[in-house]
Formats: sequence, structure tokens, C-alpha cells
Amino acid sequence: MRTQPYSHFRMLQNPMASLLSIQAVVGLGLRGLKWNLRLGLAALALVLVWTPNVIGQVRNDSLLATFRSISDDSLRVDSMLKIGFKLSFSEPILGIWLSEQAEAEPWSQGRTRIRIRALNLRGVSYYNMNIDDLAMQNFFEMLQLADSIGNVLGQASAWNNIGNIQEKQGQFDAALSSYRHARAGFIEVERGNNASIAWANIANVYLHLHEPEMAIAVGDSALDAIDNPSDLRSYAAVYGILGEANEQRKNYDRAIQYYDMAIEKAISMEDDYFLGLQLIGRARTRLFMEDLAGAKEDAQKALEVNLAFGGGESVVSSYDQLAAIAKHKGDSRAALDWLEKSKAYSDSIQAEESATALANYQDGRLMNVWYLFGLVSVGLLAMLLIVVLLIGSNKARRRINLELQGKNQQILRQNEQISQQNIALSDQNEQLNNVNHEMAGLMHVVAHDLKAPLNQVAGLISLVVEEGHLSAAQQKMLAMAQKVSNNAGNLVQDLVELGSAEQQVAHLQKVSVPLRALISEIAAAFSAEAARKSIMIETALPDEEILCETVPSHLRRVLDNLVSNALKFSSTGKKVQISLSKAADFHFISIQDQGPGISPEDQKNLYRKFHKLSARPTGGESTSGLGLAIVKTLVEQLGGEIALSSELGVGSKFVVSIPA
Repeated sequence: MRTQPYSHFRMLQNPMASLLSIQAVVGLGLRGLKWNLRLGLAALALVLVWTPNVIGQVRNDSLLATFRSISDDSLRVDSMLKIGFKLSFSEPILGIWLSEQAEAEPWSQGRTRIRIRALNLRGVSYYNMNIDDLAMQNFFEMLQLADSIGNVLGQASAWNNIGNIQEKQGQFDAALSSYRHARAGFIEVERGNNASIAWANIANVYLHLHEPEMAIAVGDSALDAIDNPSDLRSYAAVYGILGEANEQRKNYDRAIQYYDMAIEKAISMEDDYFLGLQLIGRARTRLFMEDLAGAKEDAQKALEVNLAFGGGESVVSSYDQLAAIAKHKGDSRAALDWLEKSKAYSDSIQAEESATALANYQDGRLMNVWYLFGLVSVGLLAMLLIVVLLIGSNKARRRINLELQGKNQQILRQNEQISQQNIALSDQNEQLNNVNHEMAGLMHVVAHDLKAPLNQVAGLISLVVEEGHLSAAQQKMLAMAQKVSNNAGNLVQDLVELGSAEQQVAHLQKVSVPLRALISEIAAAFSAEAARKSIMIETALPDEEILCETVPSHLRRVLDNLVSNALKFSSTGKKVQISLSKAADFHFISIQDQGPGISPEDQKNLYRKFHKLSARPTGGESTSGLGLAIVKTLVEQLGGEIALSSELGVGSKFVVSIPA
């Protein structure tokens, strides 16, 4: 399906070679015919070869004329690249041509950022043509140029595109690394929506690796990163990933909720391709839930949508899903019918690809004379039709050029409005950042200033208690005052730690940390608190020590907080388990409890500051709502991720992954 445009592009690159090949074939095939007939057929061959090129050149000349009418050099090049990028999905050859035209502009010479954008457009166009080697070549060159001038956005975009190709080729570890580079870059330049795309790509790789818990954790981060509520495409993509991840976890009700939201977004943005994919996903989940009627309804709707826009493999998937549903119902005849339709459609796709390859294949074999006569007849009719169309299209072309010029003026006005809006948004973002910095600084100062008086209050209460001679009522009130003072002190300490964590982003000092020893030490430190509530702490650790290059203070704070929470929310007689394992380039530390679990509603805001869970501590302990916000901040600074799997009434399991 993808070979035809590429072959056409190569023909445009060397039309003279194609012309000589056809002239040679015609000359050999008509040996013995009269000279004038041979000349006529050779001329017809020339017309047949050059007609598509002439039409394409007319279109290209019209586009160039439109761009040349833009007097502003930077706006002209910017328009070429932006329009090229939009066309790169439907007409990738035109995208490549526009990237070359933009680079060839005199104003573009010596401008590295323009070169970076042109390489990006060319790489994306090749990727959409399934020419991965040329796409990768352009993306790596783009990355090197962006590195040379410190263009973080260009670096992030290149890494994201490289990750796309690596994921497509099954190089999942390499893709994860590339996507993480992209995510870090987008976050650095505060491109929330782009960061969301990188997060979503990471989550998708975890789906390939059948690690749904990590996919869900990363998918939640992707949702948090979206900073434009109207970005339907980002929301739809993440909802679809979360639907499939919950489906893999067999959390089918949750999967249906996410598929519903993805389908709603797909309908809103009128994207039939994405709608078909999500309908198939929901049908598959409903089949697992034994909702056969709902599964069949979704699969048939997916088939209808995919057939309408020629969905190729999506149509095959729809037929296969309908066959699976029929088989589950015990209707073997219907299942066989659907599978036959699936195979027939799949064969038609292969046949179309073969026909395309055959049309592009030129091996120089002699043509049959009668075949040439048939070709001549069709060619003559086509040539006459083309002549009539070209004559009749002069006015239409002039009208189209006028319309293009009008649209160009409209684009200029829209670009100017967008530029003004971007300036206004930039000012607002700067003001918001200033306000956030001021609030963070104020909170840090207030927290520090509160520590001293709270310590004094705690000291005075202790002195009064030591003096003695207190009635039972007085002792009770002092105990309550002491508890309030301790809770306030814990809150202040959490505020101070959160402020410190958010400011310690760069130049973290990593050292070699023995993880097995660290976990054993933390388990021992909490043994007294666990014994007070008759809770057992178990560890599942490898026999040999595991070393990890990380920041020990950060990691200890993360594990302290998670183990403390597990004990805080566990009832008497329950168990808390801490385990350590390694996979690929990451260490995984999990803390699992047998507490009340965390509801889906609480999970949405789990890492937000000051958010308290609906479940309450079992021993009257205090909670500030900052612990998990601190944990997430510290884990991300370590270059890791945190995932949660929880079931109400069963318990919760937090998994921290940190680079090895």
C-alpha cells in the first residue's frame, strides 16, 4: 500500500531514465512495423510518462507561486514547513518536496533551526511512507543539529520520533530510553502537551511488554501533563491506552470507562480511524465480560466505520473480532463466515499491494504487440481526454490560484492573531510562574518560621506534664494538646521537605546504594511501630546484594513514606510485604499492604498536594496529604516512575522503578 507513492517519487527524481526505458521497450516491441507507427507510439509513450509529471509540476508551480506571494521571508518559510507537515500524512511526497523548497530559500541559508524543522518534516514524511531507514537518518541528523545549538525542543522532538521507529521495529528497551529523553526535554521547555505525548508513548511500550501497572501509572502522568483542555487527540490517545492497560489487568469495568471516554473524544474530533480502534477494544473487553450483545454491537459498528474510510488492517481486525464473538456464542458457522470474510479482505489488501508493486516494476521484457495496441488505444483516448481537461482547466487553475491567494491572506491574518495570542499566553504563563514561585517561597518561609514556636509549645507541654499534680481532666487535655502539636509539627516538616524536594532538581549526587541492605534496615526501623499494631513486616529480597547508582536520601525518604502509609492504613493482624527485583535496566521495589484499598476516585488525585484519601488511618494517626506528593516528586527526580495497583477491600501495592 505504501510502495506506490515512493516509486512515483523516484520516477519524478529521474524522469529521463524512465522515458528512455519505455522508448526502448516500444522500439523493440514494434520491430517490423512501419516507421511512422513506431514514432507515433514512442511519442505516446513520452506523453504517458510525462503527463503525471506535468500535472504534478503544475500543482507544485501553483503552490510555489502562492508561497512566493508572501513577502515576509520568515513567514514564507514557516508556512511551507507548517503546510508540509499537515500534508505529510496524506501526501508524504509533497511533504518531502516542501521541506526541500523551504531549505532552498535564500533566507533559510545558515539558519540551523530551519534546517532542524526541515529534517523533522522530511523524516516524518518518510516514516509515513514506511521508509524507516531514511526516516531514522533524518531524525538522527536533526538530533545532532539540535545538540550542536542546545535546541532542547528540537532534541526532544527528534528523540520522540526515533522512539516511534524503535517501537515499530520491536526495540522496546531502546524506545523507552528515547521516549524518556523526549519527555525530559518537553518538560524542560514547558511543553505540557508534547510531554503528554511522550508519556503516552512510554505507556504504550509498557503495553507491548505486558506491564499494565506501569502503563497505568505512566498514563495517569500523561493525563496530568496535558495543559490544553481542548487537546482532544491527546486525551483520546491516553484514554485508549488506559483502557487497554486495565483490560490487560482484567479490570474490565475500569477499562470500559476509559474506552467510553476515548470513543467520545474520537467522535468529537471526527477521527474515524481512532474511533474504529477504540470500538474494537471495547468489543474485546465486553467479550471478556461475557456481554456478547454489547461486544457484537461494538464490533459491527467498528466494521462499519472501518469499511467507510477503507481501514485496511482495521477492517480485518473487525472481522476477526466478530468471528471471536460468534465462536464464544458457539455459532461455529457464523464464526467461519466472518473468518472467510477476514481472509478475503486480507487477500484483497495483499493483492492491491502486489498490483501496486507490479505497476512499479520495470524489468525491460518485450511487450506483446497486441498488448501494445490495446495500450495505444487506451492511451490515445486518455491523451485526448487530458488535452480537453488541460484546456478546460486553465480558467479553473486561475480561479484556484485566486482562491489560494485569498486563503493565503487569511492564513497571514490568522498567523498574526495566533502570534498575538501566543505573546499574551506567554505573559500569562510568566505571571503564573512568578505567582507559583512566590507562593512556594512564602510557604517555605512560613513553614520554617512555624517550626520554632511549635517546638516551644511541645517543650512547654512536656514541662507541665513533668511537674505533675494534674487532675485526670488536665492530663487528658494536655495529651490532646500534645497530639495537636505533634500533628502540626509533622505538617510543617512535610511542607519543608516538599519545598526542598521541588527545588533540588539539578546536580543530584548519586552514589552506589546497596538496595537489599537499605530495605532490610527500613523494615527493622519500622518493626516497633508494626509490633504496636500487631502487623507483620515481610521482605522478599534476592540472596545477593544489588547495587544501584542513585540518591540515597531521596530513595530512603520514598520508602519511609510508603512503608509508613502501609502501616498507617493497615488493621491489626495484617501483613505488609516489601520486595525487590530487577528487570532490564530498572530495579523494582514494591510495598504491598492488606489495607482497605484506594478507590478509583482517590486514585485520580493520589499525588496532588493536600489531597487526603477517603480511607482513614486505623490507629488514629495524622495525615497531611503531602506524603505521596513528596514521593512522586522524589521518584521522578531519580529518573524513575511509581505505579499503583489497588483493589477495594483487598489492599494496595505501590511499585517504584528506578534506573539501575
